[in-house]
Amino acid sequence: MMNKWEIWTPEMAMTIWRIFGLLLLSFLWLLGGGNEGGVILLLFLAIMALARWRFTLPGWTVLIEQTVCLMMTPIFPFAAYALALPIFESMLKRQPWFALPTFIFIVIYPETTIQIVVVFIQAGLSGAILGGWYQDTNRYQKESDQQRRNHYELENLKEELLIANVQGTRLAELTERNRIAQQLHDDVGHELTASVLALQAFEELWKVNDPDAEEMFIQAQRRLSKSAVYLRETVHNMKPVKELGIEGLYEISDEFNLCPVKFNIYGDTGRVPVHLWSILYPTLKEALTNVIRHAQPTLVEISLDISPHILRLSISNDGVTKDKRGRGTGVGLRNLRHRAKAVGGSISFDTSDGFLLICVLPIELTG
Repeated sequence: MMNKWEIWTPEMAMTIWRIFGLLLLSFLWLLGGGNEGGVILLLFLAIMALARWRFTLPGWTVLIEQTVCLMMTPIFPFAAYALALPIFESMLKRQPWFALPTFIFIVIYPETTIQIVVVFIQAGLSGAILGGWYQDTNRYQKESDQQRRNHYELENLKEELLIANVQGTRLAELTERNRIAQQLHDDVGHELTASVLALQAFEELWKVNDPDAEEMFIQAQRRLSKSAVYLRETVHNMKPVKELGIEGLYEISDEFNLCPVKFNIYGDTGRVPVHLWSILYPTLKEALTNVIRHAQPTLVEISLDISPHILRLSISNDGVTKDKRGRGTGVGLRNLRHRAKAVGGSISFDTSDGFLLICVLPIELTG
């Protein structure tokens, strides 16, 4: 809810001061008999005030108002009070030298009453105070806008880094696939081809009882054994230090011992791309960490549903939340949301009945 003091702005205060000044001059005009000169002056000052309220006029325009006021002084004696308006505007613009004609008027006409001088001083002080308020407000607004722009740029940079991270992961996966294929082609494929040719040669030699048949058979055995060794080395090198896949989710859930965990899997986990596991693992960890911090559950249910185009990981618990206001707004979940968004997915949560976190990620089909 907006604070009642927030509706008071420098612009509103300036408008009120101008209206008050015009009302005061109108009252003096009525006291002076309401001559035609006063009407012209009031209309002119009202037009200038309206123009300043609607547009940003340059500071030198106060010279026009002072000139008109000085010209109307012989016709409308109270026009001297109207000089308070250009004094207010000049101090508001932080350009006091534009009020110089008014000070010259005071020097030329020493009979100027003390009331008029007091009005001039009050107008100048009011303009200086409101001008300072206006400048401070604009400065704070610019600083706030700059911070907001920096925040948006930082968020965009984080998303770009996350996207680059995902792209790097995919590139590394493709590079590893190409390396394995090249190794299978160069080593295993070469030895298998050589062993097949050796076996074919052995068959021909064996049919004619050639004494070299035995040597050719031994050579084929040696080639097959070497290809088996290359195949084992290739498989060993492609196996990661830590298993990627559903085993990782099982491992995370097994470490959770606050209450029983029910794990449901629907679909083929082998269809999940490698880079998506790097999002599913921290999502499950963050959800279980929040359960420990904010809930008192009797059961946690984890479901992984894999369809042809998307996968859906949901973590729910039946615990009584200790603080619903802070759940789902932490740094951990915000970072996970950015990571999911970087791959075209989303993370949402619901605290209406216990706590439910849902992570939806797209699965890209490959030909």
